[in-house]
Amino acid sequence: MQFLKTTAVCLGLAVTPLAISAPASAQGMPPEQIKQILDLTKANWVAFRDWQGQELIYFTHLESWKCGIDYVFYGLNDGPIDQEWQLDACDPDNPNVVLKDKPYIELPLGSAQSISVQLIFPDGTKSQVERFEYKPQ
Repeated sequence: MQFLKTTAVCLGLAVTPLAISAPASAQGMPPEQIKQILDLTKANWVAFRDWQGQELIYFTHLESWKCGIDYVFYGLNDGPIDQEWQLDACDPDNPNVVLKDKPYIELPLGSAQSISVQLIFPDGTKSQVERFEYKPQ
């Protein structure tokens, strides 16, 4: 029985310093983990929607991970990726909240057939350019 108590105490001490010393971002996870999440969810970075005679391109997913992104650049219809989507400021107390009134760009209906997006992370690295095709419903 004493062996089990000693083992449990040693395991607890071994785990505790690692949890405390791990680098953390405002979202409570290491920056590399945020990059991995964004890479795994890249199909959701943007979304298209036709609404009341306009074409909307939503950046809601990226807004919800803004604490792990420095910049978002995009280009329409295979054009240069030279436009910046301005992310809201990171709120460490509510890192995933999206408060932006319009988390989308508005375009005339049928004007965007695709959008290409690239992220720049706080460590200066860049994501691959991801291209999203507009598929009307």
